Amino acid sequence: MKQIIIALISLTFYLSAETITLKQAQDSALEKNYGYAIAKENLVYSSLSVKSAFSGFLPSASFTGSYIIYSPEVEMSSFKFTPPSTLSPVTMVQEDRIAFGLKINQPLFTGGKLFYSYKISKDSEETTKNSLTSEMMKLLADVESQFFNVCETRELLDIAGESLQLSKRNEETAKIKFDSGLVSKADYLKSSSARAVSEVSLVNAEKGFELAKINFSNLTGLDNFELENVDRDHYEPFINRLYISEFSSAEEKVLILKEIALKNNNDIKNIRLNKEISEKKITMSKGNFLPSVNLSYSTEWAKTNLTDEYANSGTVALSASIPILPLYDNYITLEKSRIDLKRSELSEKQLLDNISTVIRTYLYTLISGSKQFTSSKVAVELAQETYTNVEQRANSGLSTEDELNTARLSLIQAKYNQTSAYYSILKSKSELMKVLGIKDEEEIIKLF
Repeated sequence: MKQIIIALISLTFYLSAETITLKQAQDSALEKNYGYAIAKENLVYSSLSVKSAFSGFLPSASFTGSYIIYSPEVEMSSFKFTPPSTLSPVTMVQEDRIAFGLKINQPLFTGGKLFYSYKISKDSEETTKNSLTSEMMKLLADVESQFFNVCETRELLDIAGESLQLSKRNEETAKIKFDSGLVSKADYLKSSSARAVSEVSLVNAEKGFELAKINFSNLTGLDNFELENVDRDHYEPFINRLYISEFSSAEEKVLILKEIALKNNNDIKNIRLNKEISEKKITMSKGNFLPSVNLSYSTEWAKTNLTDEYANSGTVALSASIPILPLYDNYITLEKSRIDLKRSELSEKQLLDNISTVIRTYLYTLISGSKQFTSSKVAVELAQETYTNVEQRANSGLSTEDELNTARLSLIQAKYNQTSAYYSILKSKSELMKVLGIKDEEEIIKLF
């Protein structure tokens, strides 16, 4: 009864699960993945940084107000005119002062620091855009790879289930033979042991399948899903073209793929932008040795308790300053900028070498994988025919239980190899798309 209830629950869960295509999974990841959301916020932040850097060209203004109470009061000596022609000395007491001021400052020349700060912020914004695109490409490729991984583990689970069914059937046949005295107990126990091993393999396959689904769910934000089957007919021409490729001609294809990567790979774009930023920082650091010129205007309105109206005064100033000390600190800043440029140049060379290696690795993996897959199909056909023949002979008492179990293991292993080789090709294709900066799957398929 308990097994029936569990089966009904599993059936209900399966029927309620939505069948998800690869495109739907990728769209869900773009909508729900936190890493991609952070990359989009980084772009907004960079855009604001550009606006902030541009504001440095604009004048700055400040409005001030003050109210001063004098304690003790300020006594001021003056004269009072008394008609008709008399000046009498008087003492006035200033108790407070109210003032309002406006100051405007416009930088005219800062040694290029404002200009290059703005240019660097624009380059940084472009870098962030490339990083967002790179994050999107990486996410789409990872979703595709995880999609294939779930499909692969699902097929491996089916193969493990098939292995268990064959083991149970062989065990039942061995039990009948043992009860009839046709085989020894040792032969019967070998069949039982093979069935137990198959049960363990099935549990491991179930674990691998569930873990693959958990990783896929974490990446895409999807729950309670079933993935559509891979369209094998769609990839068959691609695999066939890979199969007829020769390792000797692979280097020509590597050069073609490398050119595509140099054009599309966002990491390469960013490393080159970083080099340009380092060059601008050198120029900006040299500006620390140059004078700066500012134009300012200030005006003030003030009154005291001795006056009834505000008095206005203003000044216009053109000021220049030349840095004298610490020159050593400015020199260190310049040298650090030159080191940053050198590091950017070395990082570019390192990245290009790494990309060439990765392209070559995945290309050889695709070619070798296609050959392994084609050979494994033949191996499965032969193993299936061998198992059928050995099973018939075993039922007639002409083959031993060891021979039957060996034939079963050979068949299951051949199917494992075929499935692994097939999905290795598809996942390597996904990784190569990420390196080449290609979003459309059809585009990379046409390259082979």
